[in-house]
Amino acid sequence: MEKSLLDDKRLAALKKLSGFLHYHFRDISLLATALVHRSFRNENPHYQLGDNERFEYLGDAVLSLSASDLIYRKYPLLTEGALTKIRSALISETTLAQIAGDLRVGDYLLLGRGEEKSAGRNKASLLANAMEAIFAAIYLDSGFKKADNAIKFLLEPILSDAEFIQQYFDYKSALQEFCQRVYKTKPNYEVIEQRGPEHSVTFTVRLTIDGILKQTAAGKNKKDAEKKAAQNAWKIIQGKSWN
Repeated sequence: MEKSLLDDKRLAALKKLSGFLHYHFRDISLLATALVHRSFRNENPHYQLGDNERFEYLGDAVLSLSASDLIYRKYPLLTEGALTKIRSALISETTLAQIAGDLRVGDYLLLGRGEEKSAGRNKASLLANAMEAIFAAIYLDSGFKKADNAIKFLLEPILSDAEFIQQYFDYKSALQEFCQRVYKTKPNYEVIEQRGPEHSVTFTVRLTIDGILKQTAAGKNKKDAEKKAAQNAWKIIQGKSWN
């Protein structure tokens, strides 16, 4: 006799997670399936729902398109290489596991005994796969637009985090490439001030793009100050590109 995974307690849990996702499922069994790991299904062959592996496959594609669109629109001046690098980081196992952790997705997973004993609820790979499966569940429930909205709701704060972008984006290189391509000139960096004791000098750099803009920035060394000046200039130029 087959058992259902959707008893009252499970339904209440799934609806709670659905609220965290800011999405209301018409067919809650799709979300339920997205949270069934293969190890659980193997140990419980009589349960009605399948595992989430096929959902992972579909969710990966939906996520990639949504993230690509988000990055493309947010950074209109970036080259294909830079866009690809940021997308890889944004949809990586590490980032997806971080999102899953914030949503406490691990609490809702159905795992086999082996995965339970090996702390499967905290494994980055399982959490990332579950997030992809959840995105597929939303897509199957309401189509791409709703899935796209849900994905961007979760990714936008990460993409807007300056520290996240700085890890994967070289502002100096991007600014120089853009200026050469569009303005036919290169940014010029000049140290205009050094202040403080020898063991703690602060450098102030002036960046000049002839006839376009000037920016100054301070840093703990010349390289740091140049990077900050390039970042400030990039933001100004990117803002103008929308006009």
